[in-house]
Amino acid sequence: MKKQRKLLDVLVFVFLAVGSIFMLYPFIWMIFTSFKPKMHIYLGGLLPKVWDFSSYVQIWSEIPLVRGFLNTILYSVPPVFIGSLVSVAAAFAFAKINFRGKNVIFLLLLSAIMVPFPTIMIPQFVLFSELRMLATPWPLILPKLTGNVLMIFFLRQYLAYVPDSVIEAAKLDGCNYFQIYRRIILHLVGPALAAHAVLWFIGSWNDYLAPTIFIKNEIWQPVTVMVAKFNEQYAINTHVPRIMAGSVLLLVPVLIIYGIFQKWIIESVVFSSVKE
Repeated sequence: MKKQRKLLDVLVFVFLAVGSIFMLYPFIWMIFTSFKPKMHIYLGGLLPKVWDFSSYVQIWSEIPLVRGFLNTILYSVPPVFIGSLVSVAAAFAFAKINFRGKNVIFLLLLSAIMVPFPTIMIPQFVLFSELRMLATPWPLILPKLTGNVLMIFFLRQYLAYVPDSVIEAAKLDGCNYFQIYRRIILHLVGPALAAHAVLWFIGSWNDYLAPTIFIKNEIWQPVTVMVAKFNEQYAINTHVPRIMAGSVLLLVPVLIIYGIFQKWIIESVVFSSVKE
């Protein structure tokens, strides 16, 4: 039995290793291609025969990347942080607070998941246009401050496994709902909150459609839009290394953030919770 288990473990490891190579190869090719001269991409071999950094120099000289990264951080970090706290509060209310119409409100909230963004894109554009916000960053900030429906759903399921006796004990100690939220709930949902916040941050960082529609002032454009315009310029003459360099610049911050919060994401997948 032990030999069979070891053999099975080896086979699973080999299968996963081969699969990871197939999945990582496009990203590795993208990184190495960004350091190649234009005509060398047609030569055989993964590694560059001549290391060329001109693609990255060209990006930094042609577009205001620092401004683009700062704009993207403005659209991703503060709104996601505030929206995550709001999502935890909503999940806590739906999971542990009894009030009239709770289930109906929750079902109405979940129904919003089935509405795709393109269907509300035009109404939002008209709304922000009438509010004269299209020349400001607010169209990409305000919608996120109200929370994330998927995060509310998963955190509610997470908190459903928390014993009610924990909440009742806190009430007996004199805590109100806000104190329970701040002192207990935020600590209990820490791993799950970090995981979903990182995933929301990645989605916000990579967002291209909404900034293209709502941000009309080039000063407030995020780095995704700036790099996309840069890639369009060099897609005409098929300058692949510079297109790949722009993609690498967008990918690196996401990989860094994921690496920092990898522990919390794994803990969220394991889904540990308090039990009676």
